[in-house]
Amino acid sequence: MSPEQEKAATTAKDNKDIAKGAGANFFGFIIRLGSRLPFLILAVALFGNELYGRYNYTITTIEICAAFATFGFKRSLFKFINDDEYSGRYSIEQVMVSALLSSVIVSLIFTGLIILGAEFLAYIFDYPEMVPGLKSLAPMVIIITALDVILAGTRATRKMRYEVISRSLVEPYMLLGSMLLFFYMGFTTFGLLMAYAVALIAALIYAIWGFCHLYSFEKTIKARPDFKLMKRLMRFSGPTAFHDLALLVFMRMDIFTVKFFFSEAVLGVYTIAQQFATSVEKIYQSFYPILSPVMAKNLVEKDFVTVEKQMIMVSRWILMIQSVLVILCVFYGETIFNAILPAGTEPNMAIIGGIVLFYLMVGETINGGFGMADLPVIYRTPLFNPIISLTMIPVYVLLAYLLTQYSDFGPIGVAMALCSTYFLMNLVRVITIIKLYSINMITFDIFRVILAAAVAAGLFHLITIISPFDLINGWGFAVGLPVLFLIYGLSMLFIAMKKSDVKKLKAKFL
Repeated sequence: MSPEQEKAATTAKDNKDIAKGAGANFFGFIIRLGSRLPFLILAVALFGNELYGRYNYTITTIEICAAFATFGFKRSLFKFINDDEYSGRYSIEQVMVSALLSSVIVSLIFTGLIILGAEFLAYIFDYPEMVPGLKSLAPMVIIITALDVILAGTRATRKMRYEVISRSLVEPYMLLGSMLLFFYMGFTTFGLLMAYAVALIAALIYAIWGFCHLYSFEKTIKARPDFKLMKRLMRFSGPTAFHDLALLVFMRMDIFTVKFFFSEAVLGVYTIAQQFATSVEKIYQSFYPILSPVMAKNLVEKDFVTVEKQMIMVSRWILMIQSVLVILCVFYGETIFNAILPAGTEPNMAIIGGIVLFYLMVGETINGGFGMADLPVIYRTPLFNPIISLTMIPVYVLLAYLLTQYSDFGPIGVAMALCSTYFLMNLVRVITIIKLYSINMITFDIFRVILAAAVAAGLFHLITIISPFDLINGWGFAVGLPVLFLIYGLSMLFIAMKKSDVKKLKAKFL
C-alpha cells in the first residue's frame, strides 16, 4: 500500500471513528434528556424556583473550580498518549496516574478555598443562604476532577461507551432518583445538593470500573507517578486549564450576573432556561470527546489539511442538529415556560424565560458550530487559547452591565451579552486558526446549513400565519411540531446536504 493510500485509509477510519463516537455520545444525550426534563419539572415543582436557583448557583461555583482543577487534561492529555516523545517512555497507566495526581492536588487546593471563601462570596452576591450548601459540596471538586481525568483515559482508546454510560445514564438517573428519595425523606432544603453528590460519586465508581476494564488493573495499581512527567503535564496543560476555566465562566457567569442584579425568583426562571439551553451544549459536546483523540494525532503530525476537512465535517453535523432546537425555541419557548412554571408565577416570567432561552440557544449554537477552532491551538500553540478566552471575560461583563443597567432588557440583557460574547470569541478563534495554520472554517458548506435553517423557520412562520388552526398553543402543538420537523428536514435535504451526505443516509436507512 502506497503512503497516499495508507493516509486515505487512516483518514477514512478517523472519520468513521468520529461518526461512531459522536453517534454513541448523541445517543447518550437522548438518554440523558429523558432524565433531564423530568428532573427539571420535578425539581421546580417539589423544591420551588428559589431553591432550584440556589442549587444551580451552588453547583455552578463547584463546577467552575473543578474545570480549572482538571487542568485541561480532558483534552491536552491525548498529546502525551499520541506523541512518540512520551508514548515510548511512559505507559498510558503512568500518564494517567501522573495526570490524576496533578489534578487532585489542584482540586484539594480549590476545595479549601471554597470552604474558606464561602462567606466572602455570600457577602459579594448578598446570598447568605448558599453558604451551608457550598461548604458541604466543596469536596465534590475532587470527585468531578477525578471523574473527568479517568474518562479522558477511556476516550483515548476511542471507545465511548464508558463515558456515555457514566455521564448520560448513571449520573443523570441517579440524580433524578436520589432527588425524589431525599425529598420524600424530608430533605426539602438540601435534597437537591445531596442528590448531586450521590450522582457524581456513582458516576466516578463506574468510570473507575470502565478504566480498569480497558487497561491492565495490575499495571494501574503498580504505576507510579513520575514527577518529571507531572511537571511537563502541568506546563503544557496550564494554558488549556485557564482556557477551560474561561469557557466555563462564559457558560455559567450569567448565573452570578442574574443573581447580582435580580431576585432569586428571576434567577430560578433564568436557570430553567439555561438547563434547556444545555441540550444544545450537550450536542456539540457529544462530538468533542471523540474529536479530541482523533484529531490529536493529525495535529501532532501537522496535517492541517485533514484537520480542516474533519472540522468542517463535524461543524456541519453539529449545526444541522442544533439549529432545529433553536427554531423550536423561537416558536415554542414561551409555551414551554407556561407549562413548567408553577401556578401563581407572574405572567411576564414565561415571556422573559422564552426570550432568554432563545438568546442562550443561539449563543450555544455559535459556540457549538465553531468552538472546535480551539482544538488546533491546544495542541500546537496552547498559549493563544487562554489569551482569547480570558480577554472575553471583561467584554462579557461590560456588555452585561450595559444591557441590564442602561436598557429595559432586564435579565434578557444578560443572555444577550452572553450570546454576543460567544459570537465575538468564536470569530477571533476562527481568524486565529486561519492565520496560524491556514485552517479555514468560513466555508459555504457550513453556511448552507445556516441558510437552510433560516428558510425552514421562515416557511414554518408563514404556515402559522395562513393556517386556520393555532399550531403553537394548546393541542395545536401536536400538529405544529411534526410540520416543523418535516419542513426542517426538507430544507436541510435540498439546501444544506451534499450528495455524499444523501448517499450515506440512503446506505444507513434504506
